[in-house]
Amino acid sequence: MARLIDDVFKNQKFIPEQMSEFGFQKIEGTYTYEENFLDDSFRAVVTVENGKVDGQVIDCSTGDEYYQIDVPAMQGKFVSSVRAGYLDILERIADHCCQAVLFASPQANRITAKIYDRYHVAPDFPWQSKSFKAYGVFRHLDSGKWFGLIMNVQRGLVTKNDDEQTVDIINLKSDSMPLDDRSVFPSYHMNHKYWISVILDDQLSDDDLMRMIDESFRLTGK
Repeated sequence: MARLIDDVFKNQKFIPEQMSEFGFQKIEGTYTYEENFLDDSFRAVVTVENGKVDGQVIDCSTGDEYYQIDVPAMQGKFVSSVRAGYLDILERIADHCCQAVLFASPQANRITAKIYDRYHVAPDFPWQSKSFKAYGVFRHLDSGKWFGLIMNVQRGLVTKNDDEQTVDIINLKSDSMPLDDRSVFPSYHMNHKYWISVILDDQLSDDDLMRMIDESFRLTGK
């Protein structure tokens, strides 16, 4: 189930200096921001650690977490007002503390920069539909052939289980097929015989990933 906070901060990179100016407190590597809203009836708590954001809304009268904000089926007037108040705080944080990036995961953005440095290729985004418009294609400059495709999908679509967490993946052509059932899987949405999907969650090093990208670049350049 997608959460409000995930939607707001998708494709956003936190800038530490701006976080401190906004009011985040840093304790042992974790940035925390708290703000009461709706006449102090609720408190938003937002934490950022290693670039990953999390948050919750606390009912100040009970001290319990108010989970209803992330349940789409709940659309009553009261829960909608709580949701709107929380969303306002999240959007102000994004406006003041973040910089827009091309992809959701830090590794996807690092790899994009490395691909540009090596091949002078930036991704293009050929799809207009909301579901696919953030999918980035890497092409050979001379032929236009793809050698990589970054997508943001539910992890379970790659791992073949019920995991609904969204992750960035990159599809690459491969003849070595280094499948490990941890980071590297048979390709999602492309031919399993020739393509692999690599989950961009830093379990695989950038150097190892770039070797796979080099292989894909070579194979698709034929």
